[in-house]
Amino acid sequence: MYSTIKSIQLLTALLKKYNINKLVLSPGGSDIPIIHSLENDDFFECHSVVDERSAVYYGIGLAQQTKSPVACICTSGTAVSNYLPGMTEAFYQDVPIVAITADKDPYRLNQLMLQKTQQVNIFESVTKKSVNLPVVRGGNDRWYCERLINEALSELDHHGTGPVHINIPIVENSAVYDCEHLPQVRKINRISPDMSSDKWLEYAEKLSKFKKILVIAGQNNYFSEDDRACVEKFFEKYNCLVSVEHMSNLKCKGCLMTYPLSECSMQGMFGELCPDLIISFGNNIASYKLKPMIKAHKEKFVHWQIDTAGRIRDFSDKLTDVFECTPQYFFNYFAENAPQDSKNDMTYYNMWNDDIKMLDYSSNLPFSNMYVAKKLAEVIPDRSVLHLAILNSTRTMQFFDLKPNVKVYSNIGALGIDGCMSSFFGQASATDELAFCVVGDLSFFYDMNSAGIRGIKNNVRIILLNNGGGSEFHFFMGKEKIPTINQYICAEHHKGAKGWIESLGYDYYSATTKEEVDNIIPTLAEESDRPIFVEIFTDMEKDAKLINKLFHDNRMKFGGMKLKMMEKAKSILSPAQIQKAKKLLKK
Repeated sequence: MYSTIKSIQLLTALLKKYNINKLVLSPGGSDIPIIHSLENDDFFECHSVVDERSAVYYGIGLAQQTKSPVACICTSGTAVSNYLPGMTEAFYQDVPIVAITADKDPYRLNQLMLQKTQQVNIFESVTKKSVNLPVVRGGNDRWYCERLINEALSELDHHGTGPVHINIPIVENSAVYDCEHLPQVRKINRISPDMSSDKWLEYAEKLSKFKKILVIAGQNNYFSEDDRACVEKFFEKYNCLVSVEHMSNLKCKGCLMTYPLSECSMQGMFGELCPDLIISFGNNIASYKLKPMIKAHKEKFVHWQIDTAGRIRDFSDKLTDVFECTPQYFFNYFAENAPQDSKNDMTYYNMWNDDIKMLDYSSNLPFSNMYVAKKLAEVIPDRSVLHLAILNSTRTMQFFDLKPNVKVYSNIGALGIDGCMSSFFGQASATDELAFCVVGDLSFFYDMNSAGIRGIKNNVRIILLNNGGGSEFHFFMGKEKIPTINQYICAEHHKGAKGWIESLGYDYYSATTKEEVDNIIPTLAEESDRPIFVEIFTDMEKDAKLINKLFHDNRMKFGGMKLKMMEKAKSILSPAQIQKAKKLLKK
């Protein structure tokens, strides 16, 4: 029987998944539920060492002789401190030791609780990875706990061997041992080019069996022609598509701009578009809805991630494998090792492409940020630089195609408004091509001093969308939900940039109508003797309502299409098949 404490169950199950069966156990009170769960399982080989000062050293000798990782487990308080000399020795000898330390209620630190000391990161300078497990009560707690244990255990032999630390707060009743079976756990595997060819061929065989592969390209700064060629080779061999945004900076055969479709859809519309395999690479994605849609259907797919550093970045809650290599290596290897007759039948690609073509978000646009984005996309020359400030500026440009070689940046890594302009000026300084920045008013005024940086070149083009506040919050909430939203949440204002910008030597233009936008925007693509600044005054409430209406209208359009499909299905399907189809549409 195992302890009913979920974090202990997950740890026990993952120790078994990683084949760590040699344990050095020291007596105590806090670690009883851990030790008792482990000693009852025949998988584990237990060694008793009373003195924690000796325990890790004993583990070092055991690990060195058996050439396998060893887990050392102790109670809370000074017992943990007594591990430090041994952990230091393990670190400098590269010995794979797992220090598992029981802990007390984390809320009771420095509150006169017996045997409660600061154990988090106590070995930080002498471990490859140190994690503090959560108290597992809900679904997210479990996912987080499982992920942290994976992160720690996978570091034991990642880029060399060495010790790791897992700290477990125990606040529940530790005397209950009526759990007969450990939970199913997800081991996150790391695969690297130096592994055996048999391992890679095993994945090639798995890959050939997937029929709906969604490749997600996150934010990337650079793709060479060879990189693009490898992606295209992969696309030709497997039933897949490559989901991109402007910040992916990837345009080649197989790529689809999925942002408009995901943002205009509801989770239930994922339906047949749901993949059976996700392959992700690059950094963050701007889409607000793609990741929630994926998580809502996580039981239906497997998730592989390509990461040159081998990091675990689990945005799907379903990551199973991390390929520690470049995207070029990954796509080239699997393209070359695909079955001889393997070919993309385009079915899955066309499912996405057909739905994307159904969208209508650019006809008869009124004067708005969306209208400005549309006109701007039409005139930005090929090979230009485009920096999109976060949130609304990033969103609106995703709906319109750019020239093939426009390089797009955005600070969506941490998604802060504080340095959009500064980053842009750094990018503009390093090119002689035209450089465009689309920025909202709050972001601009936050970072406005950067407009006066010495040496700003004449290739700079700044488009300030000044709608008098944070329109993003109207998009998500609005006055209907929060009547006072403009005062503090949106930080409503009546500022303009004209005086400041003209004092810095920019050519300044402003627009308040579609006609003025139509007249000004084309001039941004022309050479000039000075940097150009265009301030376009829109209304944040109207802008938010327009975006929401576009999303709503397209959702209704998809809903109507599904109803028509259902009516047609009634003429060719049995009642049982219709019921099954209805259930699928709801998912």
